[in-house]
Amino acid sequence: MKYKELLVIYILEILSENSNPEKRILQKDVQEILDLKYNISISRKTLGKYIFCLKEAGYIEGERGIYRVNKFSDNELRLLIDSILYAQYISAEEAKNIIDKLKNMSPLSLGNKIRNIHYVEAINRTNNDNLYPVLDNIDEAIEKQRQIRVTVCKHNINGELENVRSELIHPYYIVNSNSRYYLICYAGRENRLENRRIDRISRVEILEKRAHPLEDIIGKGRSFDLGQYMQEHIYMFSGDSLPIRIRMLKEHIGFFIEWYGSDYRIVEEDEDYVTVRVISNENATYYWALQYGNIVEVVEPIGLRNRIKEGLKDILNKYE
Repeated sequence: MKYKELLVIYILEILSENSNPEKRILQKDVQEILDLKYNISISRKTLGKYIFCLKEAGYIEGERGIYRVNKFSDNELRLLIDSILYAQYISAEEAKNIIDKLKNMSPLSLGNKIRNIHYVEAINRTNNDNLYPVLDNIDEAIEKQRQIRVTVCKHNINGELENVRSELIHPYYIVNSNSRYYLICYAGRENRLENRRIDRISRVEILEKRAHPLEDIIGKGRSFDLGQYMQEHIYMFSGDSLPIRIRMLKEHIGFFIEWYGSDYRIVEEDEDYVTVRVISNENATYYWALQYGNIVEVVEPIGLRNRIKEGLKDILNKYE
């Protein structure tokens, strides 16, 4: 038989395309498709041996009708498709290709149900063609604990990325926030961590010099809590975090929790209003307060409160 070596693959492809736990396929149907699609004639007894081996190996299941065991459930595939669909760090063409591959992992169930693929073009996606090589090099540098020299780029008035400067940094963590990749790093300014948008980096050179240990930056004896850091830097602005008090109607607490999570403390409460205390990055809270200024009020610190007041005045002056 000319294609005997590929027969197992063909059987699995037939099951992937024509069956699922709700719609199983009979052995005689597999025989017919092998003949029609692959021009392979095989006895039912021989096919039964292959199916038995695939069952033993856990690739297929079923008695009166069989189906291929997928690695992901349809719900899990939907989650993966949605994550690709709204990921701004993936180009539109690449997003379409990946989504098609995910849909084909469960074609009977998802093939005609995922109709939101046309949203791919509408989402503001990166045009940094070097994103993945940049990510790989940063990841390697973190693994080797090496310093890196990065070339920083920004958009010009034509929407094209152009290089603007190079920078020496010490990389520690790659994180994803608001559908964008960021690098948590040390850039030599005081003893504080900073964040860099990775889609604004066009090139990475891994240096021989070792990166400063993270504990030297945050202080010896202190542990770094990545989850806490991400919670305090909701917009990934650099800078230190500080205690902040925010007042709002109780009915609006959900907007606060969506961004800051549940790590806060209620310090004042009456019938209608609640004041919470949270540790957060000042710059991030400034822009968050401008975004939700109609339903929240920053009470303390006074410096941040006054900064928000001046920011609102500047906005108002632009529209008067």
